[in-house]
Amino acid sequence: MATTHWLGDPPAEHDALTAWALSRIAATVAEDARVDGVVEIGYEEREFEPELGGRFGSGTSGGPASRRSGGTRTFRLDGVSPALLREEDSDEPWAVLFDPARLIRGIGAVTRAERGEGYVELLLVPHPLFADPADAWLPPGARTLSVRLDPVTGFLSSAALHDDRGPLATARVHEVSVHDVRSSAAAGRVVARMARTLVEPVRLTADVAVEADPFEDLAFTGEPSARSWTVSVGGRESTVTGDYAPDATSPLAARLAELLAPARILSHLAHVTAVSATSVRAGVRPLRTFPLSAWAPDESLTCGFTVDPETGVLTRAEATAEEGGRVIFRHVVTALGARRSG
Repeated sequence: MATTHWLGDPPAEHDALTAWALSRIAATVAEDARVDGVVEIGYEEREFEPELGGRFGSGTSGGPASRRSGGTRTFRLDGVSPALLREEDSDEPWAVLFDPARLIRGIGAVTRAERGEGYVELLLVPHPLFADPADAWLPPGARTLSVRLDPVTGFLSSAALHDDRGPLATARVHEVSVHDVRSSAAAGRVVARMARTLVEPVRLTADVAVEADPFEDLAFTGEPSARSWTVSVGGRESTVTGDYAPDATSPLAARLAELLAPARILSHLAHVTAVSATSVRAGVRPLRTFPLSAWAPDESLTCGFTVDPETGVLTRAEATAEEGGRVIFRHVVTALGARRSG
């Protein structure tokens, strides 16, 4: 394996390093390998069930029995395939280490990014609306998730979940061997560009042509966001932000929001392939349902995305049915520019 990834070496400056790390995590969606290794997962002993859920339900980490009693579990892995983990959307407690892109949708902020010898350490804060209450590592009620990212493979070498009372669960990878590496740099660059929209500010205007979309409601409930744009759709204008309340926003408006900030779509994708230097096609993970991605809501769909390299905005997105190739949703940005003042 090469000593560095095609994204290059991790930069030193915090903001650039954060964007680089998100890009590296996203690139794993376009990569696969056969992995051997030993994973140790430990749970802190707790007398009472931690409160890890959020607005949409209760949450757990590792199961109440293993967490309350504490202790360590060891997993010896032989021939693990990250692509297969995505295809099955495996819920094994070690799966996130070899399939870290599943984390992206639940990230609310990256509060620390530091470069170490052979790793990048990130401190992640869950998003109160997009983090899954059933996620073992980044539920909305967690305080932080600290991870170490291997820049070469994109895998996580460690993870440490904290709640308000302190450490709750840890994972460490030992004796890793990576074989039969397969990757698509072209596809990886597109999804890497999409991932950076999680932390990049931008103010834009756009005219969007909506095709094959049965929803006409533009109801939108926005959350504070570094990204926003004024969108014109069929003569109707709406101001949209990259974060939105998924239970209070119409499907059409949610799709517009995900065009603007497509990073969170990535956690739902599998089998990503390049169509061009700026476009990819992808399948959808099975059972990846919380919260539903506006563009990848069902595993029976195939998605296509074209990204604007400068802003990361999707200038074209479509979802088609597997049988017959019928277009279910298609949005095309016909004009894109800086946001108007006033």
